[in-house]
Amino acid sequence: MKRKYTFLLIVIVVLAIVITLFFLLKEKKTDMPETPKKEEIIPEKYGIPLEGWTLYTDTVRSGDYLGTILNKYGITSQQIDKIGKMSTDSFNTTLINVGNLYTVFSDTTIDGVPQAKIFVYENSSVRYTKYDFRNQDTILIEKLRKPIDTITHKAAGVIEYSLWQTMIDNGYSWELALALSQTFAWTVDFYSLQPGDWFKVIYNEYYIEDKRIGLGEIEGGVFFHGGKELWAIPFTQDSITCFYDTLGNSMRKTFLLAPLEYTHISSRYTNARMHPIFHKVGPHLAVDFSAPMGTPVYAASDGTIVTRTYQEGAGNYVAIKHNSIYKTVYMHFSSFGTYNVGDRVNQGDIIGYVGSTGWSTGPHLHYEVHENGVKIDPLSFEPPPAEPVDSANMERFDKEKRKWIDDINKIKMPEKKAEKGIK
Repeated sequence: MKRKYTFLLIVIVVLAIVITLFFLLKEKKTDMPETPKKEEIIPEKYGIPLEGWTLYTDTVRSGDYLGTILNKYGITSQQIDKIGKMSTDSFNTTLINVGNLYTVFSDTTIDGVPQAKIFVYENSSVRYTKYDFRNQDTILIEKLRKPIDTITHKAAGVIEYSLWQTMIDNGYSWELALALSQTFAWTVDFYSLQPGDWFKVIYNEYYIEDKRIGLGEIEGGVFFHGGKELWAIPFTQDSITCFYDTLGNSMRKTFLLAPLEYTHISSRYTNARMHPIFHKVGPHLAVDFSAPMGTPVYAASDGTIVTRTYQEGAGNYVAIKHNSIYKTVYMHFSSFGTYNVGDRVNQGDIIGYVGSTGWSTGPHLHYEVHENGVKIDPLSFEPPPAEPVDSANMERFDKEKRKWIDDINKIKMPEKKAEKGIK
């Protein structure tokens, strides 16, 4: 009998514990905050939510006009006429080009014809024009841009034959070679690169909808050339960002090493040159850069155009006065740039295009540098650098410089180069 009562007591205690735990767990569950529901993300195209729309995408074909395309999607002649009247000199609402994409957003079909409520025409990979017909009384036309994503990359390479070949060998874009040559234009002679020269660089690329559309900016880098590490460290002062070396001196010189992208030097500065046309020995106090017809020629430094004319020997030529000491002269242009006498130009502005006008045996640029009225050798001329980092900003520059140097030094060389013992 005693055992029976003991057993019942144990059962009652166990039940009590189970019931207590049940209510405790229930209470705890009730007190727990509800897991927030994930908000449903509705996909978009051109900033328009796709829910409820049927999309029709095609390309402009030969013979297509904006009106004929819209008419196929239920847009009336009156609406098309209204679009034409909305054009201005700066915004042609009807201009389309063969091969460009367009997309129709439709939510209704009448007699088998989709009715366009929104029409989007891609002017380029970045820009598009949106025509909104949803309001019967008003047509809304907007010029818009797709959101651009910027992705930062790192690159490194060792020169074996040329910078271009190094880019190809390492899978980089040819645009990166051009960007490097522009960034280091004042410190690296890219026509005298030697095997063993190397570079490390941080740069950006632009993407739209995961599709690469082009190269962005060089962020910073180092180029080993002539036995020296030549650094390009970005720094902003007075709201302007420029590249500086490790001492805070500007990477930008007051004069370009060469005012164009040339193929080779066909004639150097000399007091005794055989003239290619008159076959007489005489002075040639300039440098001739051979380049393809139409190659852009840049102002070598900031200044004012003082001559822009045609002369029998010089052909189409331009002279720029930079200050009280220096002047530069550019001859044999096929055509001029948009700047006229008296216009102020900045270093890198296009002042003309390579040609063969005047006394010339082929397309080239005849380039002179005058110092205090005397012609000097452009290739041995050592132009002073632009303004350095201001002393008031040096402490901030030193901190930012250290970070850039550390980040760039961490970039690894391609494996096959590293195997040769190059760091």
